[in-house]
Amino acid sequence: MNSREFPEPELRAAIDSRIEFNSTMPVVLRNSRFLCWTTIGLSLFAAFFAVCMVIVVVAQVFPLSDLTVEKGWSALFWAFGACATGSMCPWLWAIGRAMADYEITLDSRGIDFSLGTKEEPQELFLAWDRIAAIKHKRVGSAQQYSVVGTDGSQAIFTSYTFFRPKKVARMIAARTGQAIQKA
Repeated sequence: MNSREFPEPELRAAIDSRIEFNSTMPVVLRNSRFLCWTTIGLSLFAAFFAVCMVIVVVAQVFPLSDLTVEKGWSALFWAFGACATGSMCPWLWAIGRAMADYEITLDSRGIDFSLGTKEEPQELFLAWDRIAAIKHKRVGSAQQYSVVGTDGSQAIFTSYTFFRPKKVARMIAARTGQAIQKA
């Protein structure tokens, strides 16, 4: 290896400025439209499946002259399954619709959080020098991350907000130069 293989000092400065330039470019983080539509599609599939289960319940119960204890228990279990599957439908629909609107913008000024819906917008802007900490904790089955400002304001996002919240938190931590803390 000779000295010609190492970059010249002028080139090294140009490379460093290019990396610095890329870190100041605006980055918009959104959920995948495909995954949001898939979640909404699963909601519709759950509704269809719940209706099919109700048809099975009706088939088990009627005609009443053929109703036995076994068929009654079977119909009860199918009815319970239909209720559980049917209740999943509006939940998946709401999550899919809401996740389509969530957005975080990282630019040279700071982070702009838009974590509300069109009907109920929840906007928060934190400048890079006003970020006190990035915290992580597990809440039930969800990963929860919070970006805390020096003024006490905070933006909280979970795995129900973004499909990959850890990746979002790591990008924010890389831009701020801070580590993600356990809460």
